[in-house]
Formats: sequence, C-alpha cells, structure tokens
Amino acid sequence: MMKKKFIGHLLVPSLAPVLLVCLYFTPKSVFGCANRGYLALAVVFIALVAAVAAAFKGISERKHGNIEGARWWIVSTLILLSPLFLLVGPLG
Repeated sequence: MMKKKFIGHLLVPSLAPVLLVCLYFTPKSVFGCANRGYLALAVVFIALVAAVAAAFKGISERKHGNIEGARWWIVSTLILLSPLFLLVGPLG
C-alpha cells in the first residue's frame, strides 16, 4: 500500500517540475523560443489545475477524518505548485 501512495502522491506529481526543467535545458533549435515558453506555461497551468484538485481532495479527506490521506494530498499539492515557483523564480 505504501508503494502505491509513494508512486501516486510523489512520483507522478514530480513529473511536472521535471518536465519544466527539461524544457529549460532544451535547445532553442528544437522547439523555438516562443514554443518553449508556451509549453512551459502549459505545464505550469496543468500542474496548477491538478494542485487545486489535490488541495480540494486533501480538504475532503480531512473532513472525513482521514488525516494520513490528507497529508499525502497536501504533499502532492506542494509538489504540483513547485513548477509555478520554478517559472517565477530561478527558471524565469
């Protein structure tokens, strides 16, 4: 059961920041400057939508008394918010 939570709540959400870093190091000749920016914005937008959904799921779990499940969803939310901070901060 722990392996399933690890994959679902840590590895899958970690794809968004990894994709953003990979886009950052992709040469301009592959996608072009504007297209790389649009792809980065798309990754951040999708991650933000997923972060909002994960936050609502965490709130729902907490209301139902499942504190451990709520903590996993909050961790997922924080990981999914990291592409926004990467785009605004060091990779921006």
